[in-house]
Amino acid sequence: MKKIKFLFIAMFIVVIGLCSCNNSTSTEKKEDNSNTQIENKVVSSEFDYSGIYSIIDKTVCELTITIQKKGNGFLYKINNSEGKVEIIKQDSETYLNFIALNGDSPKGDVEAKYENETLIIQNEGNSMNQYTNFKNCDAKYLELKKIK
Repeated sequence: MKKIKFLFIAMFIVVIGLCSCNNSTSTEKKEDNSNTQIENKVVSSEFDYSGIYSIIDKTVCELTITIQKKGNGFLYKINNSEGKVEIIKQDSETYLNFIALNGDSPKGDVEAKYENETLIIQNEGNSMNQYTNFKNCDAKYLELKKIK
């Protein structure tokens, strides 16, 4: 009976030891992953994003965004709102951040992905993060093509 208790205790200690070793390696992996960050670079752009961008499918809504080059940066005009445009490069992707479009910055900022003279804006959030950028537009994603 004493041998069985000793064997049981020894196995228990070995299992706990193996579990704690496994946890330390996963902690090291988590620490390694936390040091890997995606680098966002706000840049002054040599590329000219200026132009008039409009939704082609007018059944979604009538939305037009005008972007003008001003000095080293860009300005936007959407309906009655005006402000600065921040250009963000993330890996090979380019984003245009319309600063304080829907209220105070940064909460009121609206971001668009720029791709092939097209702006793609996520207009609506989800059940965990509810928002709507343009209430008069009935689509989750808005695609605005450069027309001029």
